[in-house]
Amino acid sequence: MSKTIHESFCKTATLHLEKVALMYKSDKNEYKGITYKELNDSVNRVAVSIKDLGIRKGDKVGIFSYNRPEWVIVDLAVLKLGGIVVPIYHTLPSSAVTHIIKDSGSKLIFVENAELFATIDSIRKETACLTAVVVFDTRGIDTQKGFLRFSDLKRDEIPVDQGVLDDLSLISADDTATIVYTSGTTGEPKGVVLSHHNIVSNAFSAVRRFKLVSEDVFLSFLPLSHMFERTCGYYTVLFAGGSIGYAENLSTVAENIGEIRPTVLLTVPRVIEKGYNTAVQKVAESSPIKRALVFSAVKNLNEYANLKYKKMNISLGLRMKWRIYDFLIASKFRRIAGGRLRLLVSGAAPLNRQIAKVLYILGFNIIEGYGLTETSPIVCCNTIEKSRLGTVGKPLDDVEIKIGENDEILVRGPNVMKGYFNMPGETAKTIDKEGWFHTGDQGRFDENGNLVITGRLKEIIVTSYGKNVAPVPIEAEITKSSYIEQTVLYGDNEKYISALIVPEREFIERYAKEKNILADDYAELLKKDDIKKLMAAEIEKVTADFASFEKVKTFTLLPEGFTVENGMLTPTLKLRRSKITERYRSEIDSMYVKRQRR
Repeated sequence: MSKTIHESFCKTATLHLEKVALMYKSDKNEYKGITYKELNDSVNRVAVSIKDLGIRKGDKVGIFSYNRPEWVIVDLAVLKLGGIVVPIYHTLPSSAVTHIIKDSGSKLIFVENAELFATIDSIRKETACLTAVVVFDTRGIDTQKGFLRFSDLKRDEIPVDQGVLDDLSLISADDTATIVYTSGTTGEPKGVVLSHHNIVSNAFSAVRRFKLVSEDVFLSFLPLSHMFERTCGYYTVLFAGGSIGYAENLSTVAENIGEIRPTVLLTVPRVIEKGYNTAVQKVAESSPIKRALVFSAVKNLNEYANLKYKKMNISLGLRMKWRIYDFLIASKFRRIAGGRLRLLVSGAAPLNRQIAKVLYILGFNIIEGYGLTETSPIVCCNTIEKSRLGTVGKPLDDVEIKIGENDEILVRGPNVMKGYFNMPGETAKTIDKEGWFHTGDQGRFDENGNLVITGRLKEIIVTSYGKNVAPVPIEAEITKSSYIEQTVLYGDNEKYISALIVPEREFIERYAKEKNILADDYAELLKKDDIKKLMAAEIEKVTADFASFEKVKTFTLLPEGFTVENGMLTPTLKLRRSKITERYRSEIDSMYVKRQRR
């Protein structure tokens, strides 16, 4: 195994010079490929240019952009020089961008386009550490503004021979590769310091766990600013000699999947759940014959899948039914995913078990994993052969897990971060003297040694009656309703549980039309008694199996959803509970006042 990220890439590039490494949508609206040789040449040219801009070993360089080939080129070029990459999520507000640049002391930043350049331009006085700004796509930017064009940094006339870079200090495995600012579900984001060894060890373990090969093709749409996509959807792919196609944006993912036809897809539960709810609605709106066919297919495919899952004997009759229903129904869903998807990996948050089961019976090899930014990120992951729904599998190579006090998950291994940037006190609180990283998550092992995530210490709600309520499983059940998109539970030190509910607007408006419920606008519609009764019935239906103290007693419907843009979600679509509480404090307080008055 190579000691650094760039060295690992170079070894693969040497073996696959003419193979396509990266694919992007060209101006002609078709995907164009970049070979490993072309990618390596671009990396070397940009490394020379960055060196000419004064970047040396240990200097911090920011990347403020959505996923694209230039992101990878800059990342590898900076790492080649021994620089430290500071990724910045492309939809963060200017205040967060300012904090990351100033806290890290970034000297140079690469920016995607005119929109993001405007953000950087507006905070230049506050970010005096920046000495230069380079823009990937300069269309629409005033040429009088102070910036450099990325195209000038990788001109063909720039020498690519190694001799130009020979005077660089040697880079060791223990050197810092990146500082990744946590998405901050609670409090201000902290800079997670990861070494080359942290990432390389994790990436090669993932290559083995996923059984990645050079024929594998990925579609990249989760943010490269987060370690889930960066390690699992970038480093692992290039280290294995595979190919990466970049989605144009988040709204074109379904279309781009059909064009790229990936063999492996990384995603997060919210993306899967939205697709699932859309499919369920389409089935519900289809003809009675089609609905009956789908329900019959699901029933028989489920019976077949259960026996297969338990490694039990499957009768010839059921095998024949499986072949028929797989051809008529399941194969159509797989074709939507490109038709050659061999592995679907869900991470960053727990996946609804029912949805995972449906995907499994439709023939998708769906596996869940678990990790954190601080662990580079993978801690454990299922495999196709031994996947157990509802678990996140077993630890990766050389990674240890044990369950500590209050069922907290503790992790130790080569993937555990060096610490938090300029925060020795926080580092000492999180990594104990024996090297165990305290995740803040709770879990247990099942009878087969697979890890099951049961909650998060900071998210546990303790009611005034002393009842402990884990909100995540309840929230997951509530969002099973086709009428509910997002939900957040509250009830700390209160007598009962309340919820902020973001309805599925399309379904609510359709229901209102069918029932002739009139309103001046959407916000007014959510105040109608008929809509509130509908939502109450939906919540009661999907939470019927929970204990009385875990059930939602009152709720508020919100016309605006929780998004990354409004600061309510992290870049990997996790709820930022503290921010949501702050934003909707009056609505939360009102739910308890109103209830107590009754």
